[in-house]
Amino acid sequence: MARKVVILDGYTDEPAGLGVPPYIDVYPRYIAGAVWSIDPDADLRYYTIDQVRKDVDSFVKEANSSDLTAIVAGVVVPGKYIGGEPISAEELKLLGRLLGNTFTVLAGPVARFGIGQEGGKIATPPEHFKSIFSAVVRGDPEEYVKQLLKEGEVRASEYAMRKDYSEVRRFAVLGAKIITQHPNFGYNLTVELETYRGCSRWISGGCSFCIEPLYGRPVQRNPEDVILEMRELYRLGARAFRLGRQSDILVYGSKELGEKELPRPNPEFIERFFQLARDAIEGSVLHVDNSNPAVIAKYPEESKKAMLAMIEYHTPGDILAFGLENLDEEVAEINNLNSNEEVAYEAVKAVNEVGLLRGDNGMPHLLPGLNFIIGLPGERKASFEKNISFLERIYEDGFAVRRINIRKVLVIPGTRLSVMWRREYLERNEEEAERFEWIVRHVYDVKFLKRILPRGTILRDLYVEKSSNGKTYARQLGTYPLLVELSGTFNRPCILDAEIIGYKGRSVKARPVGEKDCTHVMAGT
Repeated sequence: MARKVVILDGYTDEPAGLGVPPYIDVYPRYIAGAVWSIDPDADLRYYTIDQVRKDVDSFVKEANSSDLTAIVAGVVVPGKYIGGEPISAEELKLLGRLLGNTFTVLAGPVARFGIGQEGGKIATPPEHFKSIFSAVVRGDPEEYVKQLLKEGEVRASEYAMRKDYSEVRRFAVLGAKIITQHPNFGYNLTVELETYRGCSRWISGGCSFCIEPLYGRPVQRNPEDVILEMRELYRLGARAFRLGRQSDILVYGSKELGEKELPRPNPEFIERFFQLARDAIEGSVLHVDNSNPAVIAKYPEESKKAMLAMIEYHTPGDILAFGLENLDEEVAEINNLNSNEEVAYEAVKAVNEVGLLRGDNGMPHLLPGLNFIIGLPGERKASFEKNISFLERIYEDGFAVRRINIRKVLVIPGTRLSVMWRREYLERNEEEAERFEWIVRHVYDVKFLKRILPRGTILRDLYVEKSSNGKTYARQLGTYPLLVELSGTFNRPCILDAEIIGYKGRSVKARPVGEKDCTHVMAGT
């Protein structure tokens, strides 16, 4: 008799990986693949936490009639989200207690590292959920689920970890069809893809707050396996892909990855990989995420060649996210950060030299994204002054950045930061931190947006996401897409083009142009 399995996606957000709608991360897909690898006829049903919130009773009834319910969750780099609201620790505990008639598996970052809703606090540790769920998987969830279904609860290990990607090759393809059950499927669903796990800086321990070095030596996926997965996802109907599950996309395929803290990029590998990726997904959106500015600064020519290869095959509007965190040398030394002002400057310069050209969707091809963290040990008033000075320097020198993220540090159990962090690190610089964020949001965000998107620029293929108070908010597909505010109410599904008419903090104001097949009600009617 075929098993009935329920997967609840509570959403994930990690340094290398995003699974908050419109993105779907690898966890539910790998788990689904593990289930179908053991039981090809299994009745597998996928829900998002936002769907469950609308009808908790129906979900609980459905899940309690299943043989297995896996809940994926874990925000370890909290942000502000438009497409969905990640599950909270309180919701997890409530659902765990309501699901008493099914075997419950808690998986994802919440089970390995803990969960946090906002920065400036210590994350809720995995042990907090141990008595509520049948299993709290500290290892790889697909490995545990495979063992559970094949060998039973007694022999299945919650700590089972994959040594390589040999089985993920099967699981990723088999589990790909779970995307057809996602509420964003057929509209703006963006599939997160994994190229490798871990950080090249594992050698020195990496940044004090980060979970990626905890995985140990980086392990890379065979590029043919990634392409195979992309082909299957495309065949099923996926039309937007993000290569986001890696700490530095530029060193994927490097022979030095895992051996050196700053591996030399392999531009020939990158070019071949992106060429195959484009062939696999035809005209679909293809974006990336993270990169290490120290690698770009050390190997500028190889890095620029790799970026040019990406630009040849990707979709404009792409971003290389730089974890600068704090450009104060004292903070960098205490927390083993990967950058300083000169390194960051050279990296921003290199990306601008190859990526500033505007693409056919209205966005520059490839720009840096800058990440800053508030509340690290060693932070002082001068730290914020150095960060502001850097932003002014790159602006005055004619460079552009696509977006600037600022967040309070979330303290994850098991990281080096968890041993040395104190709440006072945030409190003693609270005024300076607020001033820094105000200056970034009201001065530099607007300056950079005006530089990359002058008034009159046409942005193509904006997907309406939500409307409220006579305003509609839309974004392109891809990585960290720009939020566009439109006057009037446009009901999704709706895809349109719009002309930039103004700027508003981290977003732009625009007016629709051209003919698009969507219904709308203008403001005041």
